[in-house]
Amino acid sequence: MSQLNCCLVVLAGPPGSGKTTWARRNGVGAVHVSQDDLIDAITPAAFEHIYRPVYRAAEDAVARAALERGHVVIVDRTNRTRAHRERWLNIARALHCPAVAVVMTTPPALCRSRNRERAGHRRVSEERMDRMFAAMQPVSALEGFSAIYLGEAITMDEILAQLGAPEREDIAHEHCHQAR
Repeated sequence: MSQLNCCLVVLAGPPGSGKTTWARRNGVGAVHVSQDDLIDAITPAAFEHIYRPVYRAAEDAVARAALERGHVVIVDRTNRTRAHRERWLNIARALHCPAVAVVMTTPPALCRSRNRERAGHRRVSEERMDRMFAAMQPVSALEGFSAIYLGEAITMDEILAQLGAPEREDIAHEHCHQAR
């Protein structure tokens, strides 16, 4: 049985395309599953390949736990291939929650400029940026998303309204705090 409040929002776009900014702007009352933030929490010095399965398991666990409890979840990672996005669609299907994609359409030159301004391990090498741009696969309606939106043209409230979900309440209580 579908939970009316749960929804999985899968952000897709290269580094520097505005995914985290979109999530922060629209994520009040939602659970933000950020690959970068989980990496920082698990291995604060930087990404380590040996922990890749741990990072993945942490992302999956947070998303599942939140969706099971009827929350909106925003997945903030590049999700550059159909295979990457299928992972999230499978979780949403298993929990009978709608999944939507929000695709960032930021020009590559601006993504690269923003990336160069990043500090420390959050900056991606130019070679890695080249590989990520080359690997980006367009999000397709055939993948199984309930809807596909452009990031600059949609808000979370509009997504939820189109899905027929009840309006989010911005009431703080002991277990739900306003945006920091």
